[in-house]
Amino acid sequence: MKYRYTFDDRKRENKKKIIFIIVALFVIILFTGIIFRNSSNVVVNKISNVIIYPLKAIHNQTLKISSSIDKKFANTSEVVTENENLKQENSQLKLQLLESERILRENQTLKEMLNIKTVYQHFDIVLGNIVLRQHDNWTKTFTIDVGSNDGIKVNQAVVHKDGLVGYISSVSEDKSVVTTLLDPQTSVSVNISTINEPAILKGDLELKEQNKLRLESIPIEAEVSNSDMLYTSGLGSKFPASIPVGKIVEVTSKKSDMNRYAIVEPSVNISKISEVGIIIN
Repeated sequence: MKYRYTFDDRKRENKKKIIFIIVALFVIILFTGIIFRNSSNVVVNKISNVIIYPLKAIHNQTLKISSSIDKKFANTSEVVTENENLKQENSQLKLQLLESERILRENQTLKEMLNIKTVYQHFDIVLGNIVLRQHDNWTKTFTIDVGSNDGIKVNQAVVHKDGLVGYISSVSEDKSVVTTLLDPQTSVSVNISTINEPAILKGDLELKEQNKLRLESIPIEAEVSNSDMLYTSGLGSKFPASIPVGKIVEVTSKKSDMNRYAIVEPSVNISKISEVGIIIN
């Protein structure tokens, strides 16, 4: 079947030609306006400016949009940079805070050690830090960072500024194990502040988790009561005399009862301390 050139086809071609002519005229007029926009002839200059006004408007709007985009990118870049700077400053402040806390801990440690030295200035004292606590069901011990190289020996008394802590039960070259008053194996001969005869203070399996001790062998006729203070008697070879040990907080029965005993709160809160002194002579 042959294709026939119809009137409609001719009409479409005419439309295309008209559109082409209009576009061409627009472009010619636009370029003419651009060329003569700076003409010395006032009339020509005004006509040129009127012709290119839409182009100027489009150009100006494009510049505004471009400038706005550039500002947004610039602001975003500034925000990112500022955020990174803030992160670095935050990290530096955290490091400074950690360093300040470390210095405060060291100062507190030095202060505690100085207090121990001051309280026991009439003894030869080696100072140590607690590095490990061992609290099983039966014992109450901890490890300190001084040993035989520092003059530490088994059975030496261990003290804190507030009183007796325990004794050295094991020694290596640079570390030692301290068995505390709370350990059920520990017993100390003590004097009660209101009488002159000694009693025996012991660690107790049931009381140790309450940070309490058991006072036994109280003289039959002795009058003891709450708040009576206990001090080492000096009997035996472990503990020198007159070191504070604890305070009576409960008495189970009256005098003349051979089975009576008392509950004692140690002078030192053993679970809270970090530094100790070891009496080496």
